[in-house]
Amino acid sequence: MATLQKIRNNAGLLVSIFIGFALLAFIMGDLLKSGSSMFSKSRTEVAEIAGKSVPIQLYQGKVDETIENYKRNTGKASVDALTMTQLQDQTWEQLLREYIMQDEYAELGIGISGQELFDMVQGNNIDPQIQQIPIFQNQETGQFDRTLVIQFLKNMELDPSGNAQTSWNAFEKALSQEKISKKYNTLIEKSLFVTSAQVKNEVVNKNLKVDFDYVALKFNTVSDSAISYTDKDINAYYAANKDKFKRDESREINYVTFVVRPTKEDEKETEKWVADMKSAFESDDNNAQFISLNSDLPYNENFYSEAELPASVKELSNAEVGTVFGPYKEDNAYKLTKVADIKNIPDSVKASHILIRPEDGIDAVAIADSLLKVAKGGANFAELAKKYSSDGSAAEGGDLGWFQSGAMVKPFSDACFFGNTGDIVVVQSQFGSHVIKIVNQSTKSKKVQLATLARNIEPSTKTYQDTYADASKFGGNNRTFTAFRDAAQKEKLGIKVASLKRSDKKVAQIENSRQLVRWVYKGEQGEVSEIFEFGDIFLIASIKNVQEEGVAPLADVKAEIEREVKKDKKADYLIAKLNEASKNASTIQIVAEKTNTVVNEAKNTTFAAYSITGLGFEPEVQGIAMTAELNKIEGPIKGKNGVYVIQVKNIVQPAENLDSSNEKNLLTRSYRSRVNYQVYEAIKEASNIEDRRSEFY
Repeated sequence: MATLQKIRNNAGLLVSIFIGFALLAFIMGDLLKSGSSMFSKSRTEVAEIAGKSVPIQLYQGKVDETIENYKRNTGKASVDALTMTQLQDQTWEQLLREYIMQDEYAELGIGISGQELFDMVQGNNIDPQIQQIPIFQNQETGQFDRTLVIQFLKNMELDPSGNAQTSWNAFEKALSQEKISKKYNTLIEKSLFVTSAQVKNEVVNKNLKVDFDYVALKFNTVSDSAISYTDKDINAYYAANKDKFKRDESREINYVTFVVRPTKEDEKETEKWVADMKSAFESDDNNAQFISLNSDLPYNENFYSEAELPASVKELSNAEVGTVFGPYKEDNAYKLTKVADIKNIPDSVKASHILIRPEDGIDAVAIADSLLKVAKGGANFAELAKKYSSDGSAAEGGDLGWFQSGAMVKPFSDACFFGNTGDIVVVQSQFGSHVIKIVNQSTKSKKVQLATLARNIEPSTKTYQDTYADASKFGGNNRTFTAFRDAAQKEKLGIKVASLKRSDKKVAQIENSRQLVRWVYKGEQGEVSEIFEFGDIFLIASIKNVQEEGVAPLADVKAEIEREVKKDKKADYLIAKLNEASKNASTIQIVAEKTNTVVNEAKNTTFAAYSITGLGFEPEVQGIAMTAELNKIEGPIKGKNGVYVIQVKNIVQPAENLDSSNEKNLLTRSYRSRVNYQVYEAIKEASNIEDRRSEFY
């Protein structure tokens, strides 16, 4: 009974605890669902810019818009991988600038009104970008015509696809943003000025010159055995110079490739296939169709003289039509070549033409046919060309001069080379209708047209499978970095090394290898990948080293620090040596004698010069020399490559009447020229940008 009573007394507490756990489970379950805002934000946030979250949907929407604009502007139906990456980066830069600068513009009240935009597009101050658009230029004068802009804007809404309106809106938005940016930069530029003190210093820096003698003791003259250092010195240098060892995030990988290459069996199969096609090729009369259906190379309709034929088929220059030569191997392919036709053709032709373009309201074909009749009837061809031709040759009476086969589009070229001197014909091309007069032809000679059936020597399915099996065996047996490295060396696979940043689009020159970069940044040090397939390459990688952003560990930079510590110790050794030699020395020659060295001379040294004659880049020496007293021994000075003692022996002061106005203008232009880039970069650096695009693309 006592036990039962105890249970009754604690029942309320037990129920409360149970309910509490149930509620907690319910809440956590809800939070952990894919729709939970607490956990889904990181999965949908592509970036954070200046404290503002950028969802992937927003960024991708802008990328899609950029892609569509690109397609409309270029007329292309699709976008290749390289262009896609470029458009993504372009969108990112636009988004960055928008997010970073919008608060700056708003705080300063910088914007653009509707009247300003109207003025830029069709008013009195039309933007140069609009003036350079070809459709807004008069076809006769080549000059910008504002009425064409107005006409375009009126007709834009008539486009049923809406593409014209969409493209123009995007263009106007870009114009507006550029105008606002120019206002902002102009505001900064106008606030910059150069003081008289700055101008004076710059004039002195460029015109004050000194000549000095020096004694140099170089670090490389001191052997390592002459100095000593401890781990304490290394640790002290590391602690005092951590900024030197800041590193960006990176990953180092080793990888091996298994390249799918055709085997001897694959080559034999290719040769056999070509040989088996020979009889069918010989009997087929439609060479162009046969090549189109069966060859890895397109049909070539050109005619060639014996001298123009490659050595492999030169003997066909004297063969009869229908003769088939081969199989023979050339350019990693097996081929059959057939004499398709033989003609007597000139090497060059002189011709004139009249071009009628199929513009709005013009029936180019009908006009060309009418001109053909007039020209054949005896009318002056040159005068007709001057009056009716829309080609650049019209001013010359349509005269194209002499040209060789292939210099013109094919229909035009065929008419000229297969016709006869004096012929007047009409042909159609992508440019319009041409009325052609063959003025003259060089001496005709025998030429042959060849039809070549080619089959490239490529790996068979079995070769792919065998190569994959080799890669699979290697990857399956070596699942640690050490095993991977040792096995690759043993099998002489040729280990390749790559240092990768998170944003890298590919590894080395391997196309479309972005997925490998993404794997590397999801993996851990020592991990070995599965097989990646990139075209004819199977690749397996292992992560050798993971370097997080920040100061590199001492162990990683110890060798670098040791070099610097040795340099410092050698500097101390040489400074002591020069201090001793400089005691009571009245001339630098005495210092040289005591150190068993020579006195060297540096002439016409200035502040503005990058280096010192005979010494190279030694800014410490340069600075002291330019401010030293005449004939006073200065030093020892620790430089980049050694320790120095100097004595200035001549000072040439700037002329008092130097015109400083030019220097002031140069400095002002220099400051203002950097505004557009440096101001934006400074704001960008302060915006705490977190770019997570690599997790999505």
